[in-house]
Amino acid sequence: MSESRRRRRKDARPEEIIDAALAEFAEMGFAGTSMGRIAARAGIARPTVYLYFETKDAIFEAAVADRMGGTVARAQDILTRDIPFDTLFTQLLENYYTHVVGSDAPALFRVLIAEGRRFPGLVTLFSERMLGAIEDVLHKAIAHGIARGEVRPEVATLDLRVVFAPAVMAMIWGLIFDEVAPLDRSRYMRSHLDIILRGLRV
Repeated sequence: MSESRRRRRKDARPEEIIDAALAEFAEMGFAGTSMGRIAARAGIARPTVYLYFETKDAIFEAAVADRMGGTVARAQDILTRDIPFDTLFTQLLENYYTHVVGSDAPALFRVLIAEGRRFPGLVTLFSERMLGAIEDVLHKAIAHGIARGEVRPEVATLDLRVVFAPAVMAMIWGLIFDEVAPLDRSRYMRSHLDIILRGLRV
């Protein structure tokens, strides 16, 4: 193997480990996942995992930063665009449904829902790293719509988590019912958009 190819392989390792860990979390849960299982799924030796992540918690944190942090970063970019509110909100939801609901990120939520009481540090980590950022995106989006005269001003006083809740429901539905009653994600997102936008518009 050439030096450049070896370097590319090494640089890709953290992402490969995160991918493997999320697959294990989805299948085995956090408690049932070991560093050895992650290594085996990633196709690397167990000691190699420790070169990149000291603990399983560190892998979980990296997965949150990669999957959720990337989604928030894309949302912040969308918020800089001078576009109608309906278009902006549509792009924000498409970002979330594509990169979170339609990805392996729900494995993170599986851990939080099923094992959060057993591993409260993971809940705290997710809360500190992501919840405030997500709420900030929602508030900025609504402020954008109000400033353009396209969203009712009183919406700013409401609990905006309600605006986002259907997307969380889509993830939970997928985690529980995907094999027996799979969600038509595209149709569901269009329904989410229609119901929420009708309630927000002036």
